[in-house]
Amino acid sequence: MMIPMTQFKYSRTSTLILLNKVDEELWDIQPEGFPNTFRWNAGHIYSTAEDFLSEADDSYEVTLPEWDKLFLDGTRPSEWPETVPSKEDIMNELKKQEDRIEAFFKDKLNNKASSVRDVNGMKLSTIGAALQFVTWHEGIHIGVLNALSKIIK
Repeated sequence: MMIPMTQFKYSRTSTLILLNKVDEELWDIQPEGFPNTFRWNAGHIYSTAEDFLSEADDSYEVTLPEWDKLFLDGTRPSEWPETVPSKEDIMNELKKQEDRIEAFFKDKLNNKASSVRDVNGMKLSTIGAALQFVTWHEGIHIGVLNALSKIIK
């Protein structure tokens, strides 16, 4: 297995372990100084991966595009509708997404991206580069989730 996929799977496993330890009644607490919640960060990890990877390979089909209006950059829990995905739904989708990404991209990491995304001057010109960005991004949110868990307890 190629290194970027191994790193992605490690990051996703870490996310799932951390989220599993947090009771759902804490998922919507937003401490002062934090722009979002456990639920938002978990959904954001999911939606951002779908967004970046579908741009890197336009044959990758986004699942749950309706989550974008809840979880992509610029969204916030204070603007959500009454009903949002449950902890169980998000956890299940994160696991399914991990399996889907591995199966779909495992032999495509060196392929040129369908569309090159420029992230602050860093060009994601291959599928592997997009997956590395998704993994790095997830790691940042693991840190945020860790901080949230410490501040809330």
